Amino acid sequence: MSLETSRKRAVMGIILILLLIGLCIHYANEYEIHLKHPSYGAILSDYPQGELVNVGGTVTHIYGDSFLVEENYHGQIVAMKIINSSTIIKNHKLSPQDKVSVVGVLGPDNQIVTVQEIDVNDYTGYVLLLFRSFLALAFLFYIFNRYWCFNLESFEFRRR
Repeated sequence: MSLETSRKRAVMGIILILLLIGLCIHYANEYEIHLKHPSYGAILSDYPQGELVNVGGTVTHIYGDSFLVEENYHGQIVAMKIINSSTIIKNHKLSPQDKVSVVGVLGPDNQIVTVQEIDVNDYTGYVLLLFRSFLALAFLFYIFNRYWCFNLESFEFRRR
């Protein structure tokens, strides 16, 4: 297919963008099916008590022997109580606003009673990750803008 005219390029660009959007929607709808352990979808639909589940979210409250994790699952706020003997996990003291991912045995009343694995991403690390990503995108935009320009008449990028 020859893409010599700007109209053909625009149509091809729209088709590729629609294809990318379709793949993103498919991934968002189907990723839970392929998880190693069931997650919030299975917990809300059939509550597999006694099975190993994978839950995650933001730490909202910390108690003596447990902490509360909340997650917005398709518009529904789900709160899970994680029963753990310590709030110090892998040399990291747990604090509110930390992002956690927990693999454990599901107990009654939205509780994880036996924790097998906890992964903690602290809030400051999360903010620094976003900041570094923004700086990297700004740098790439500068480099791209320095060597390339957009020609609106032919609807293409050209080297400067």
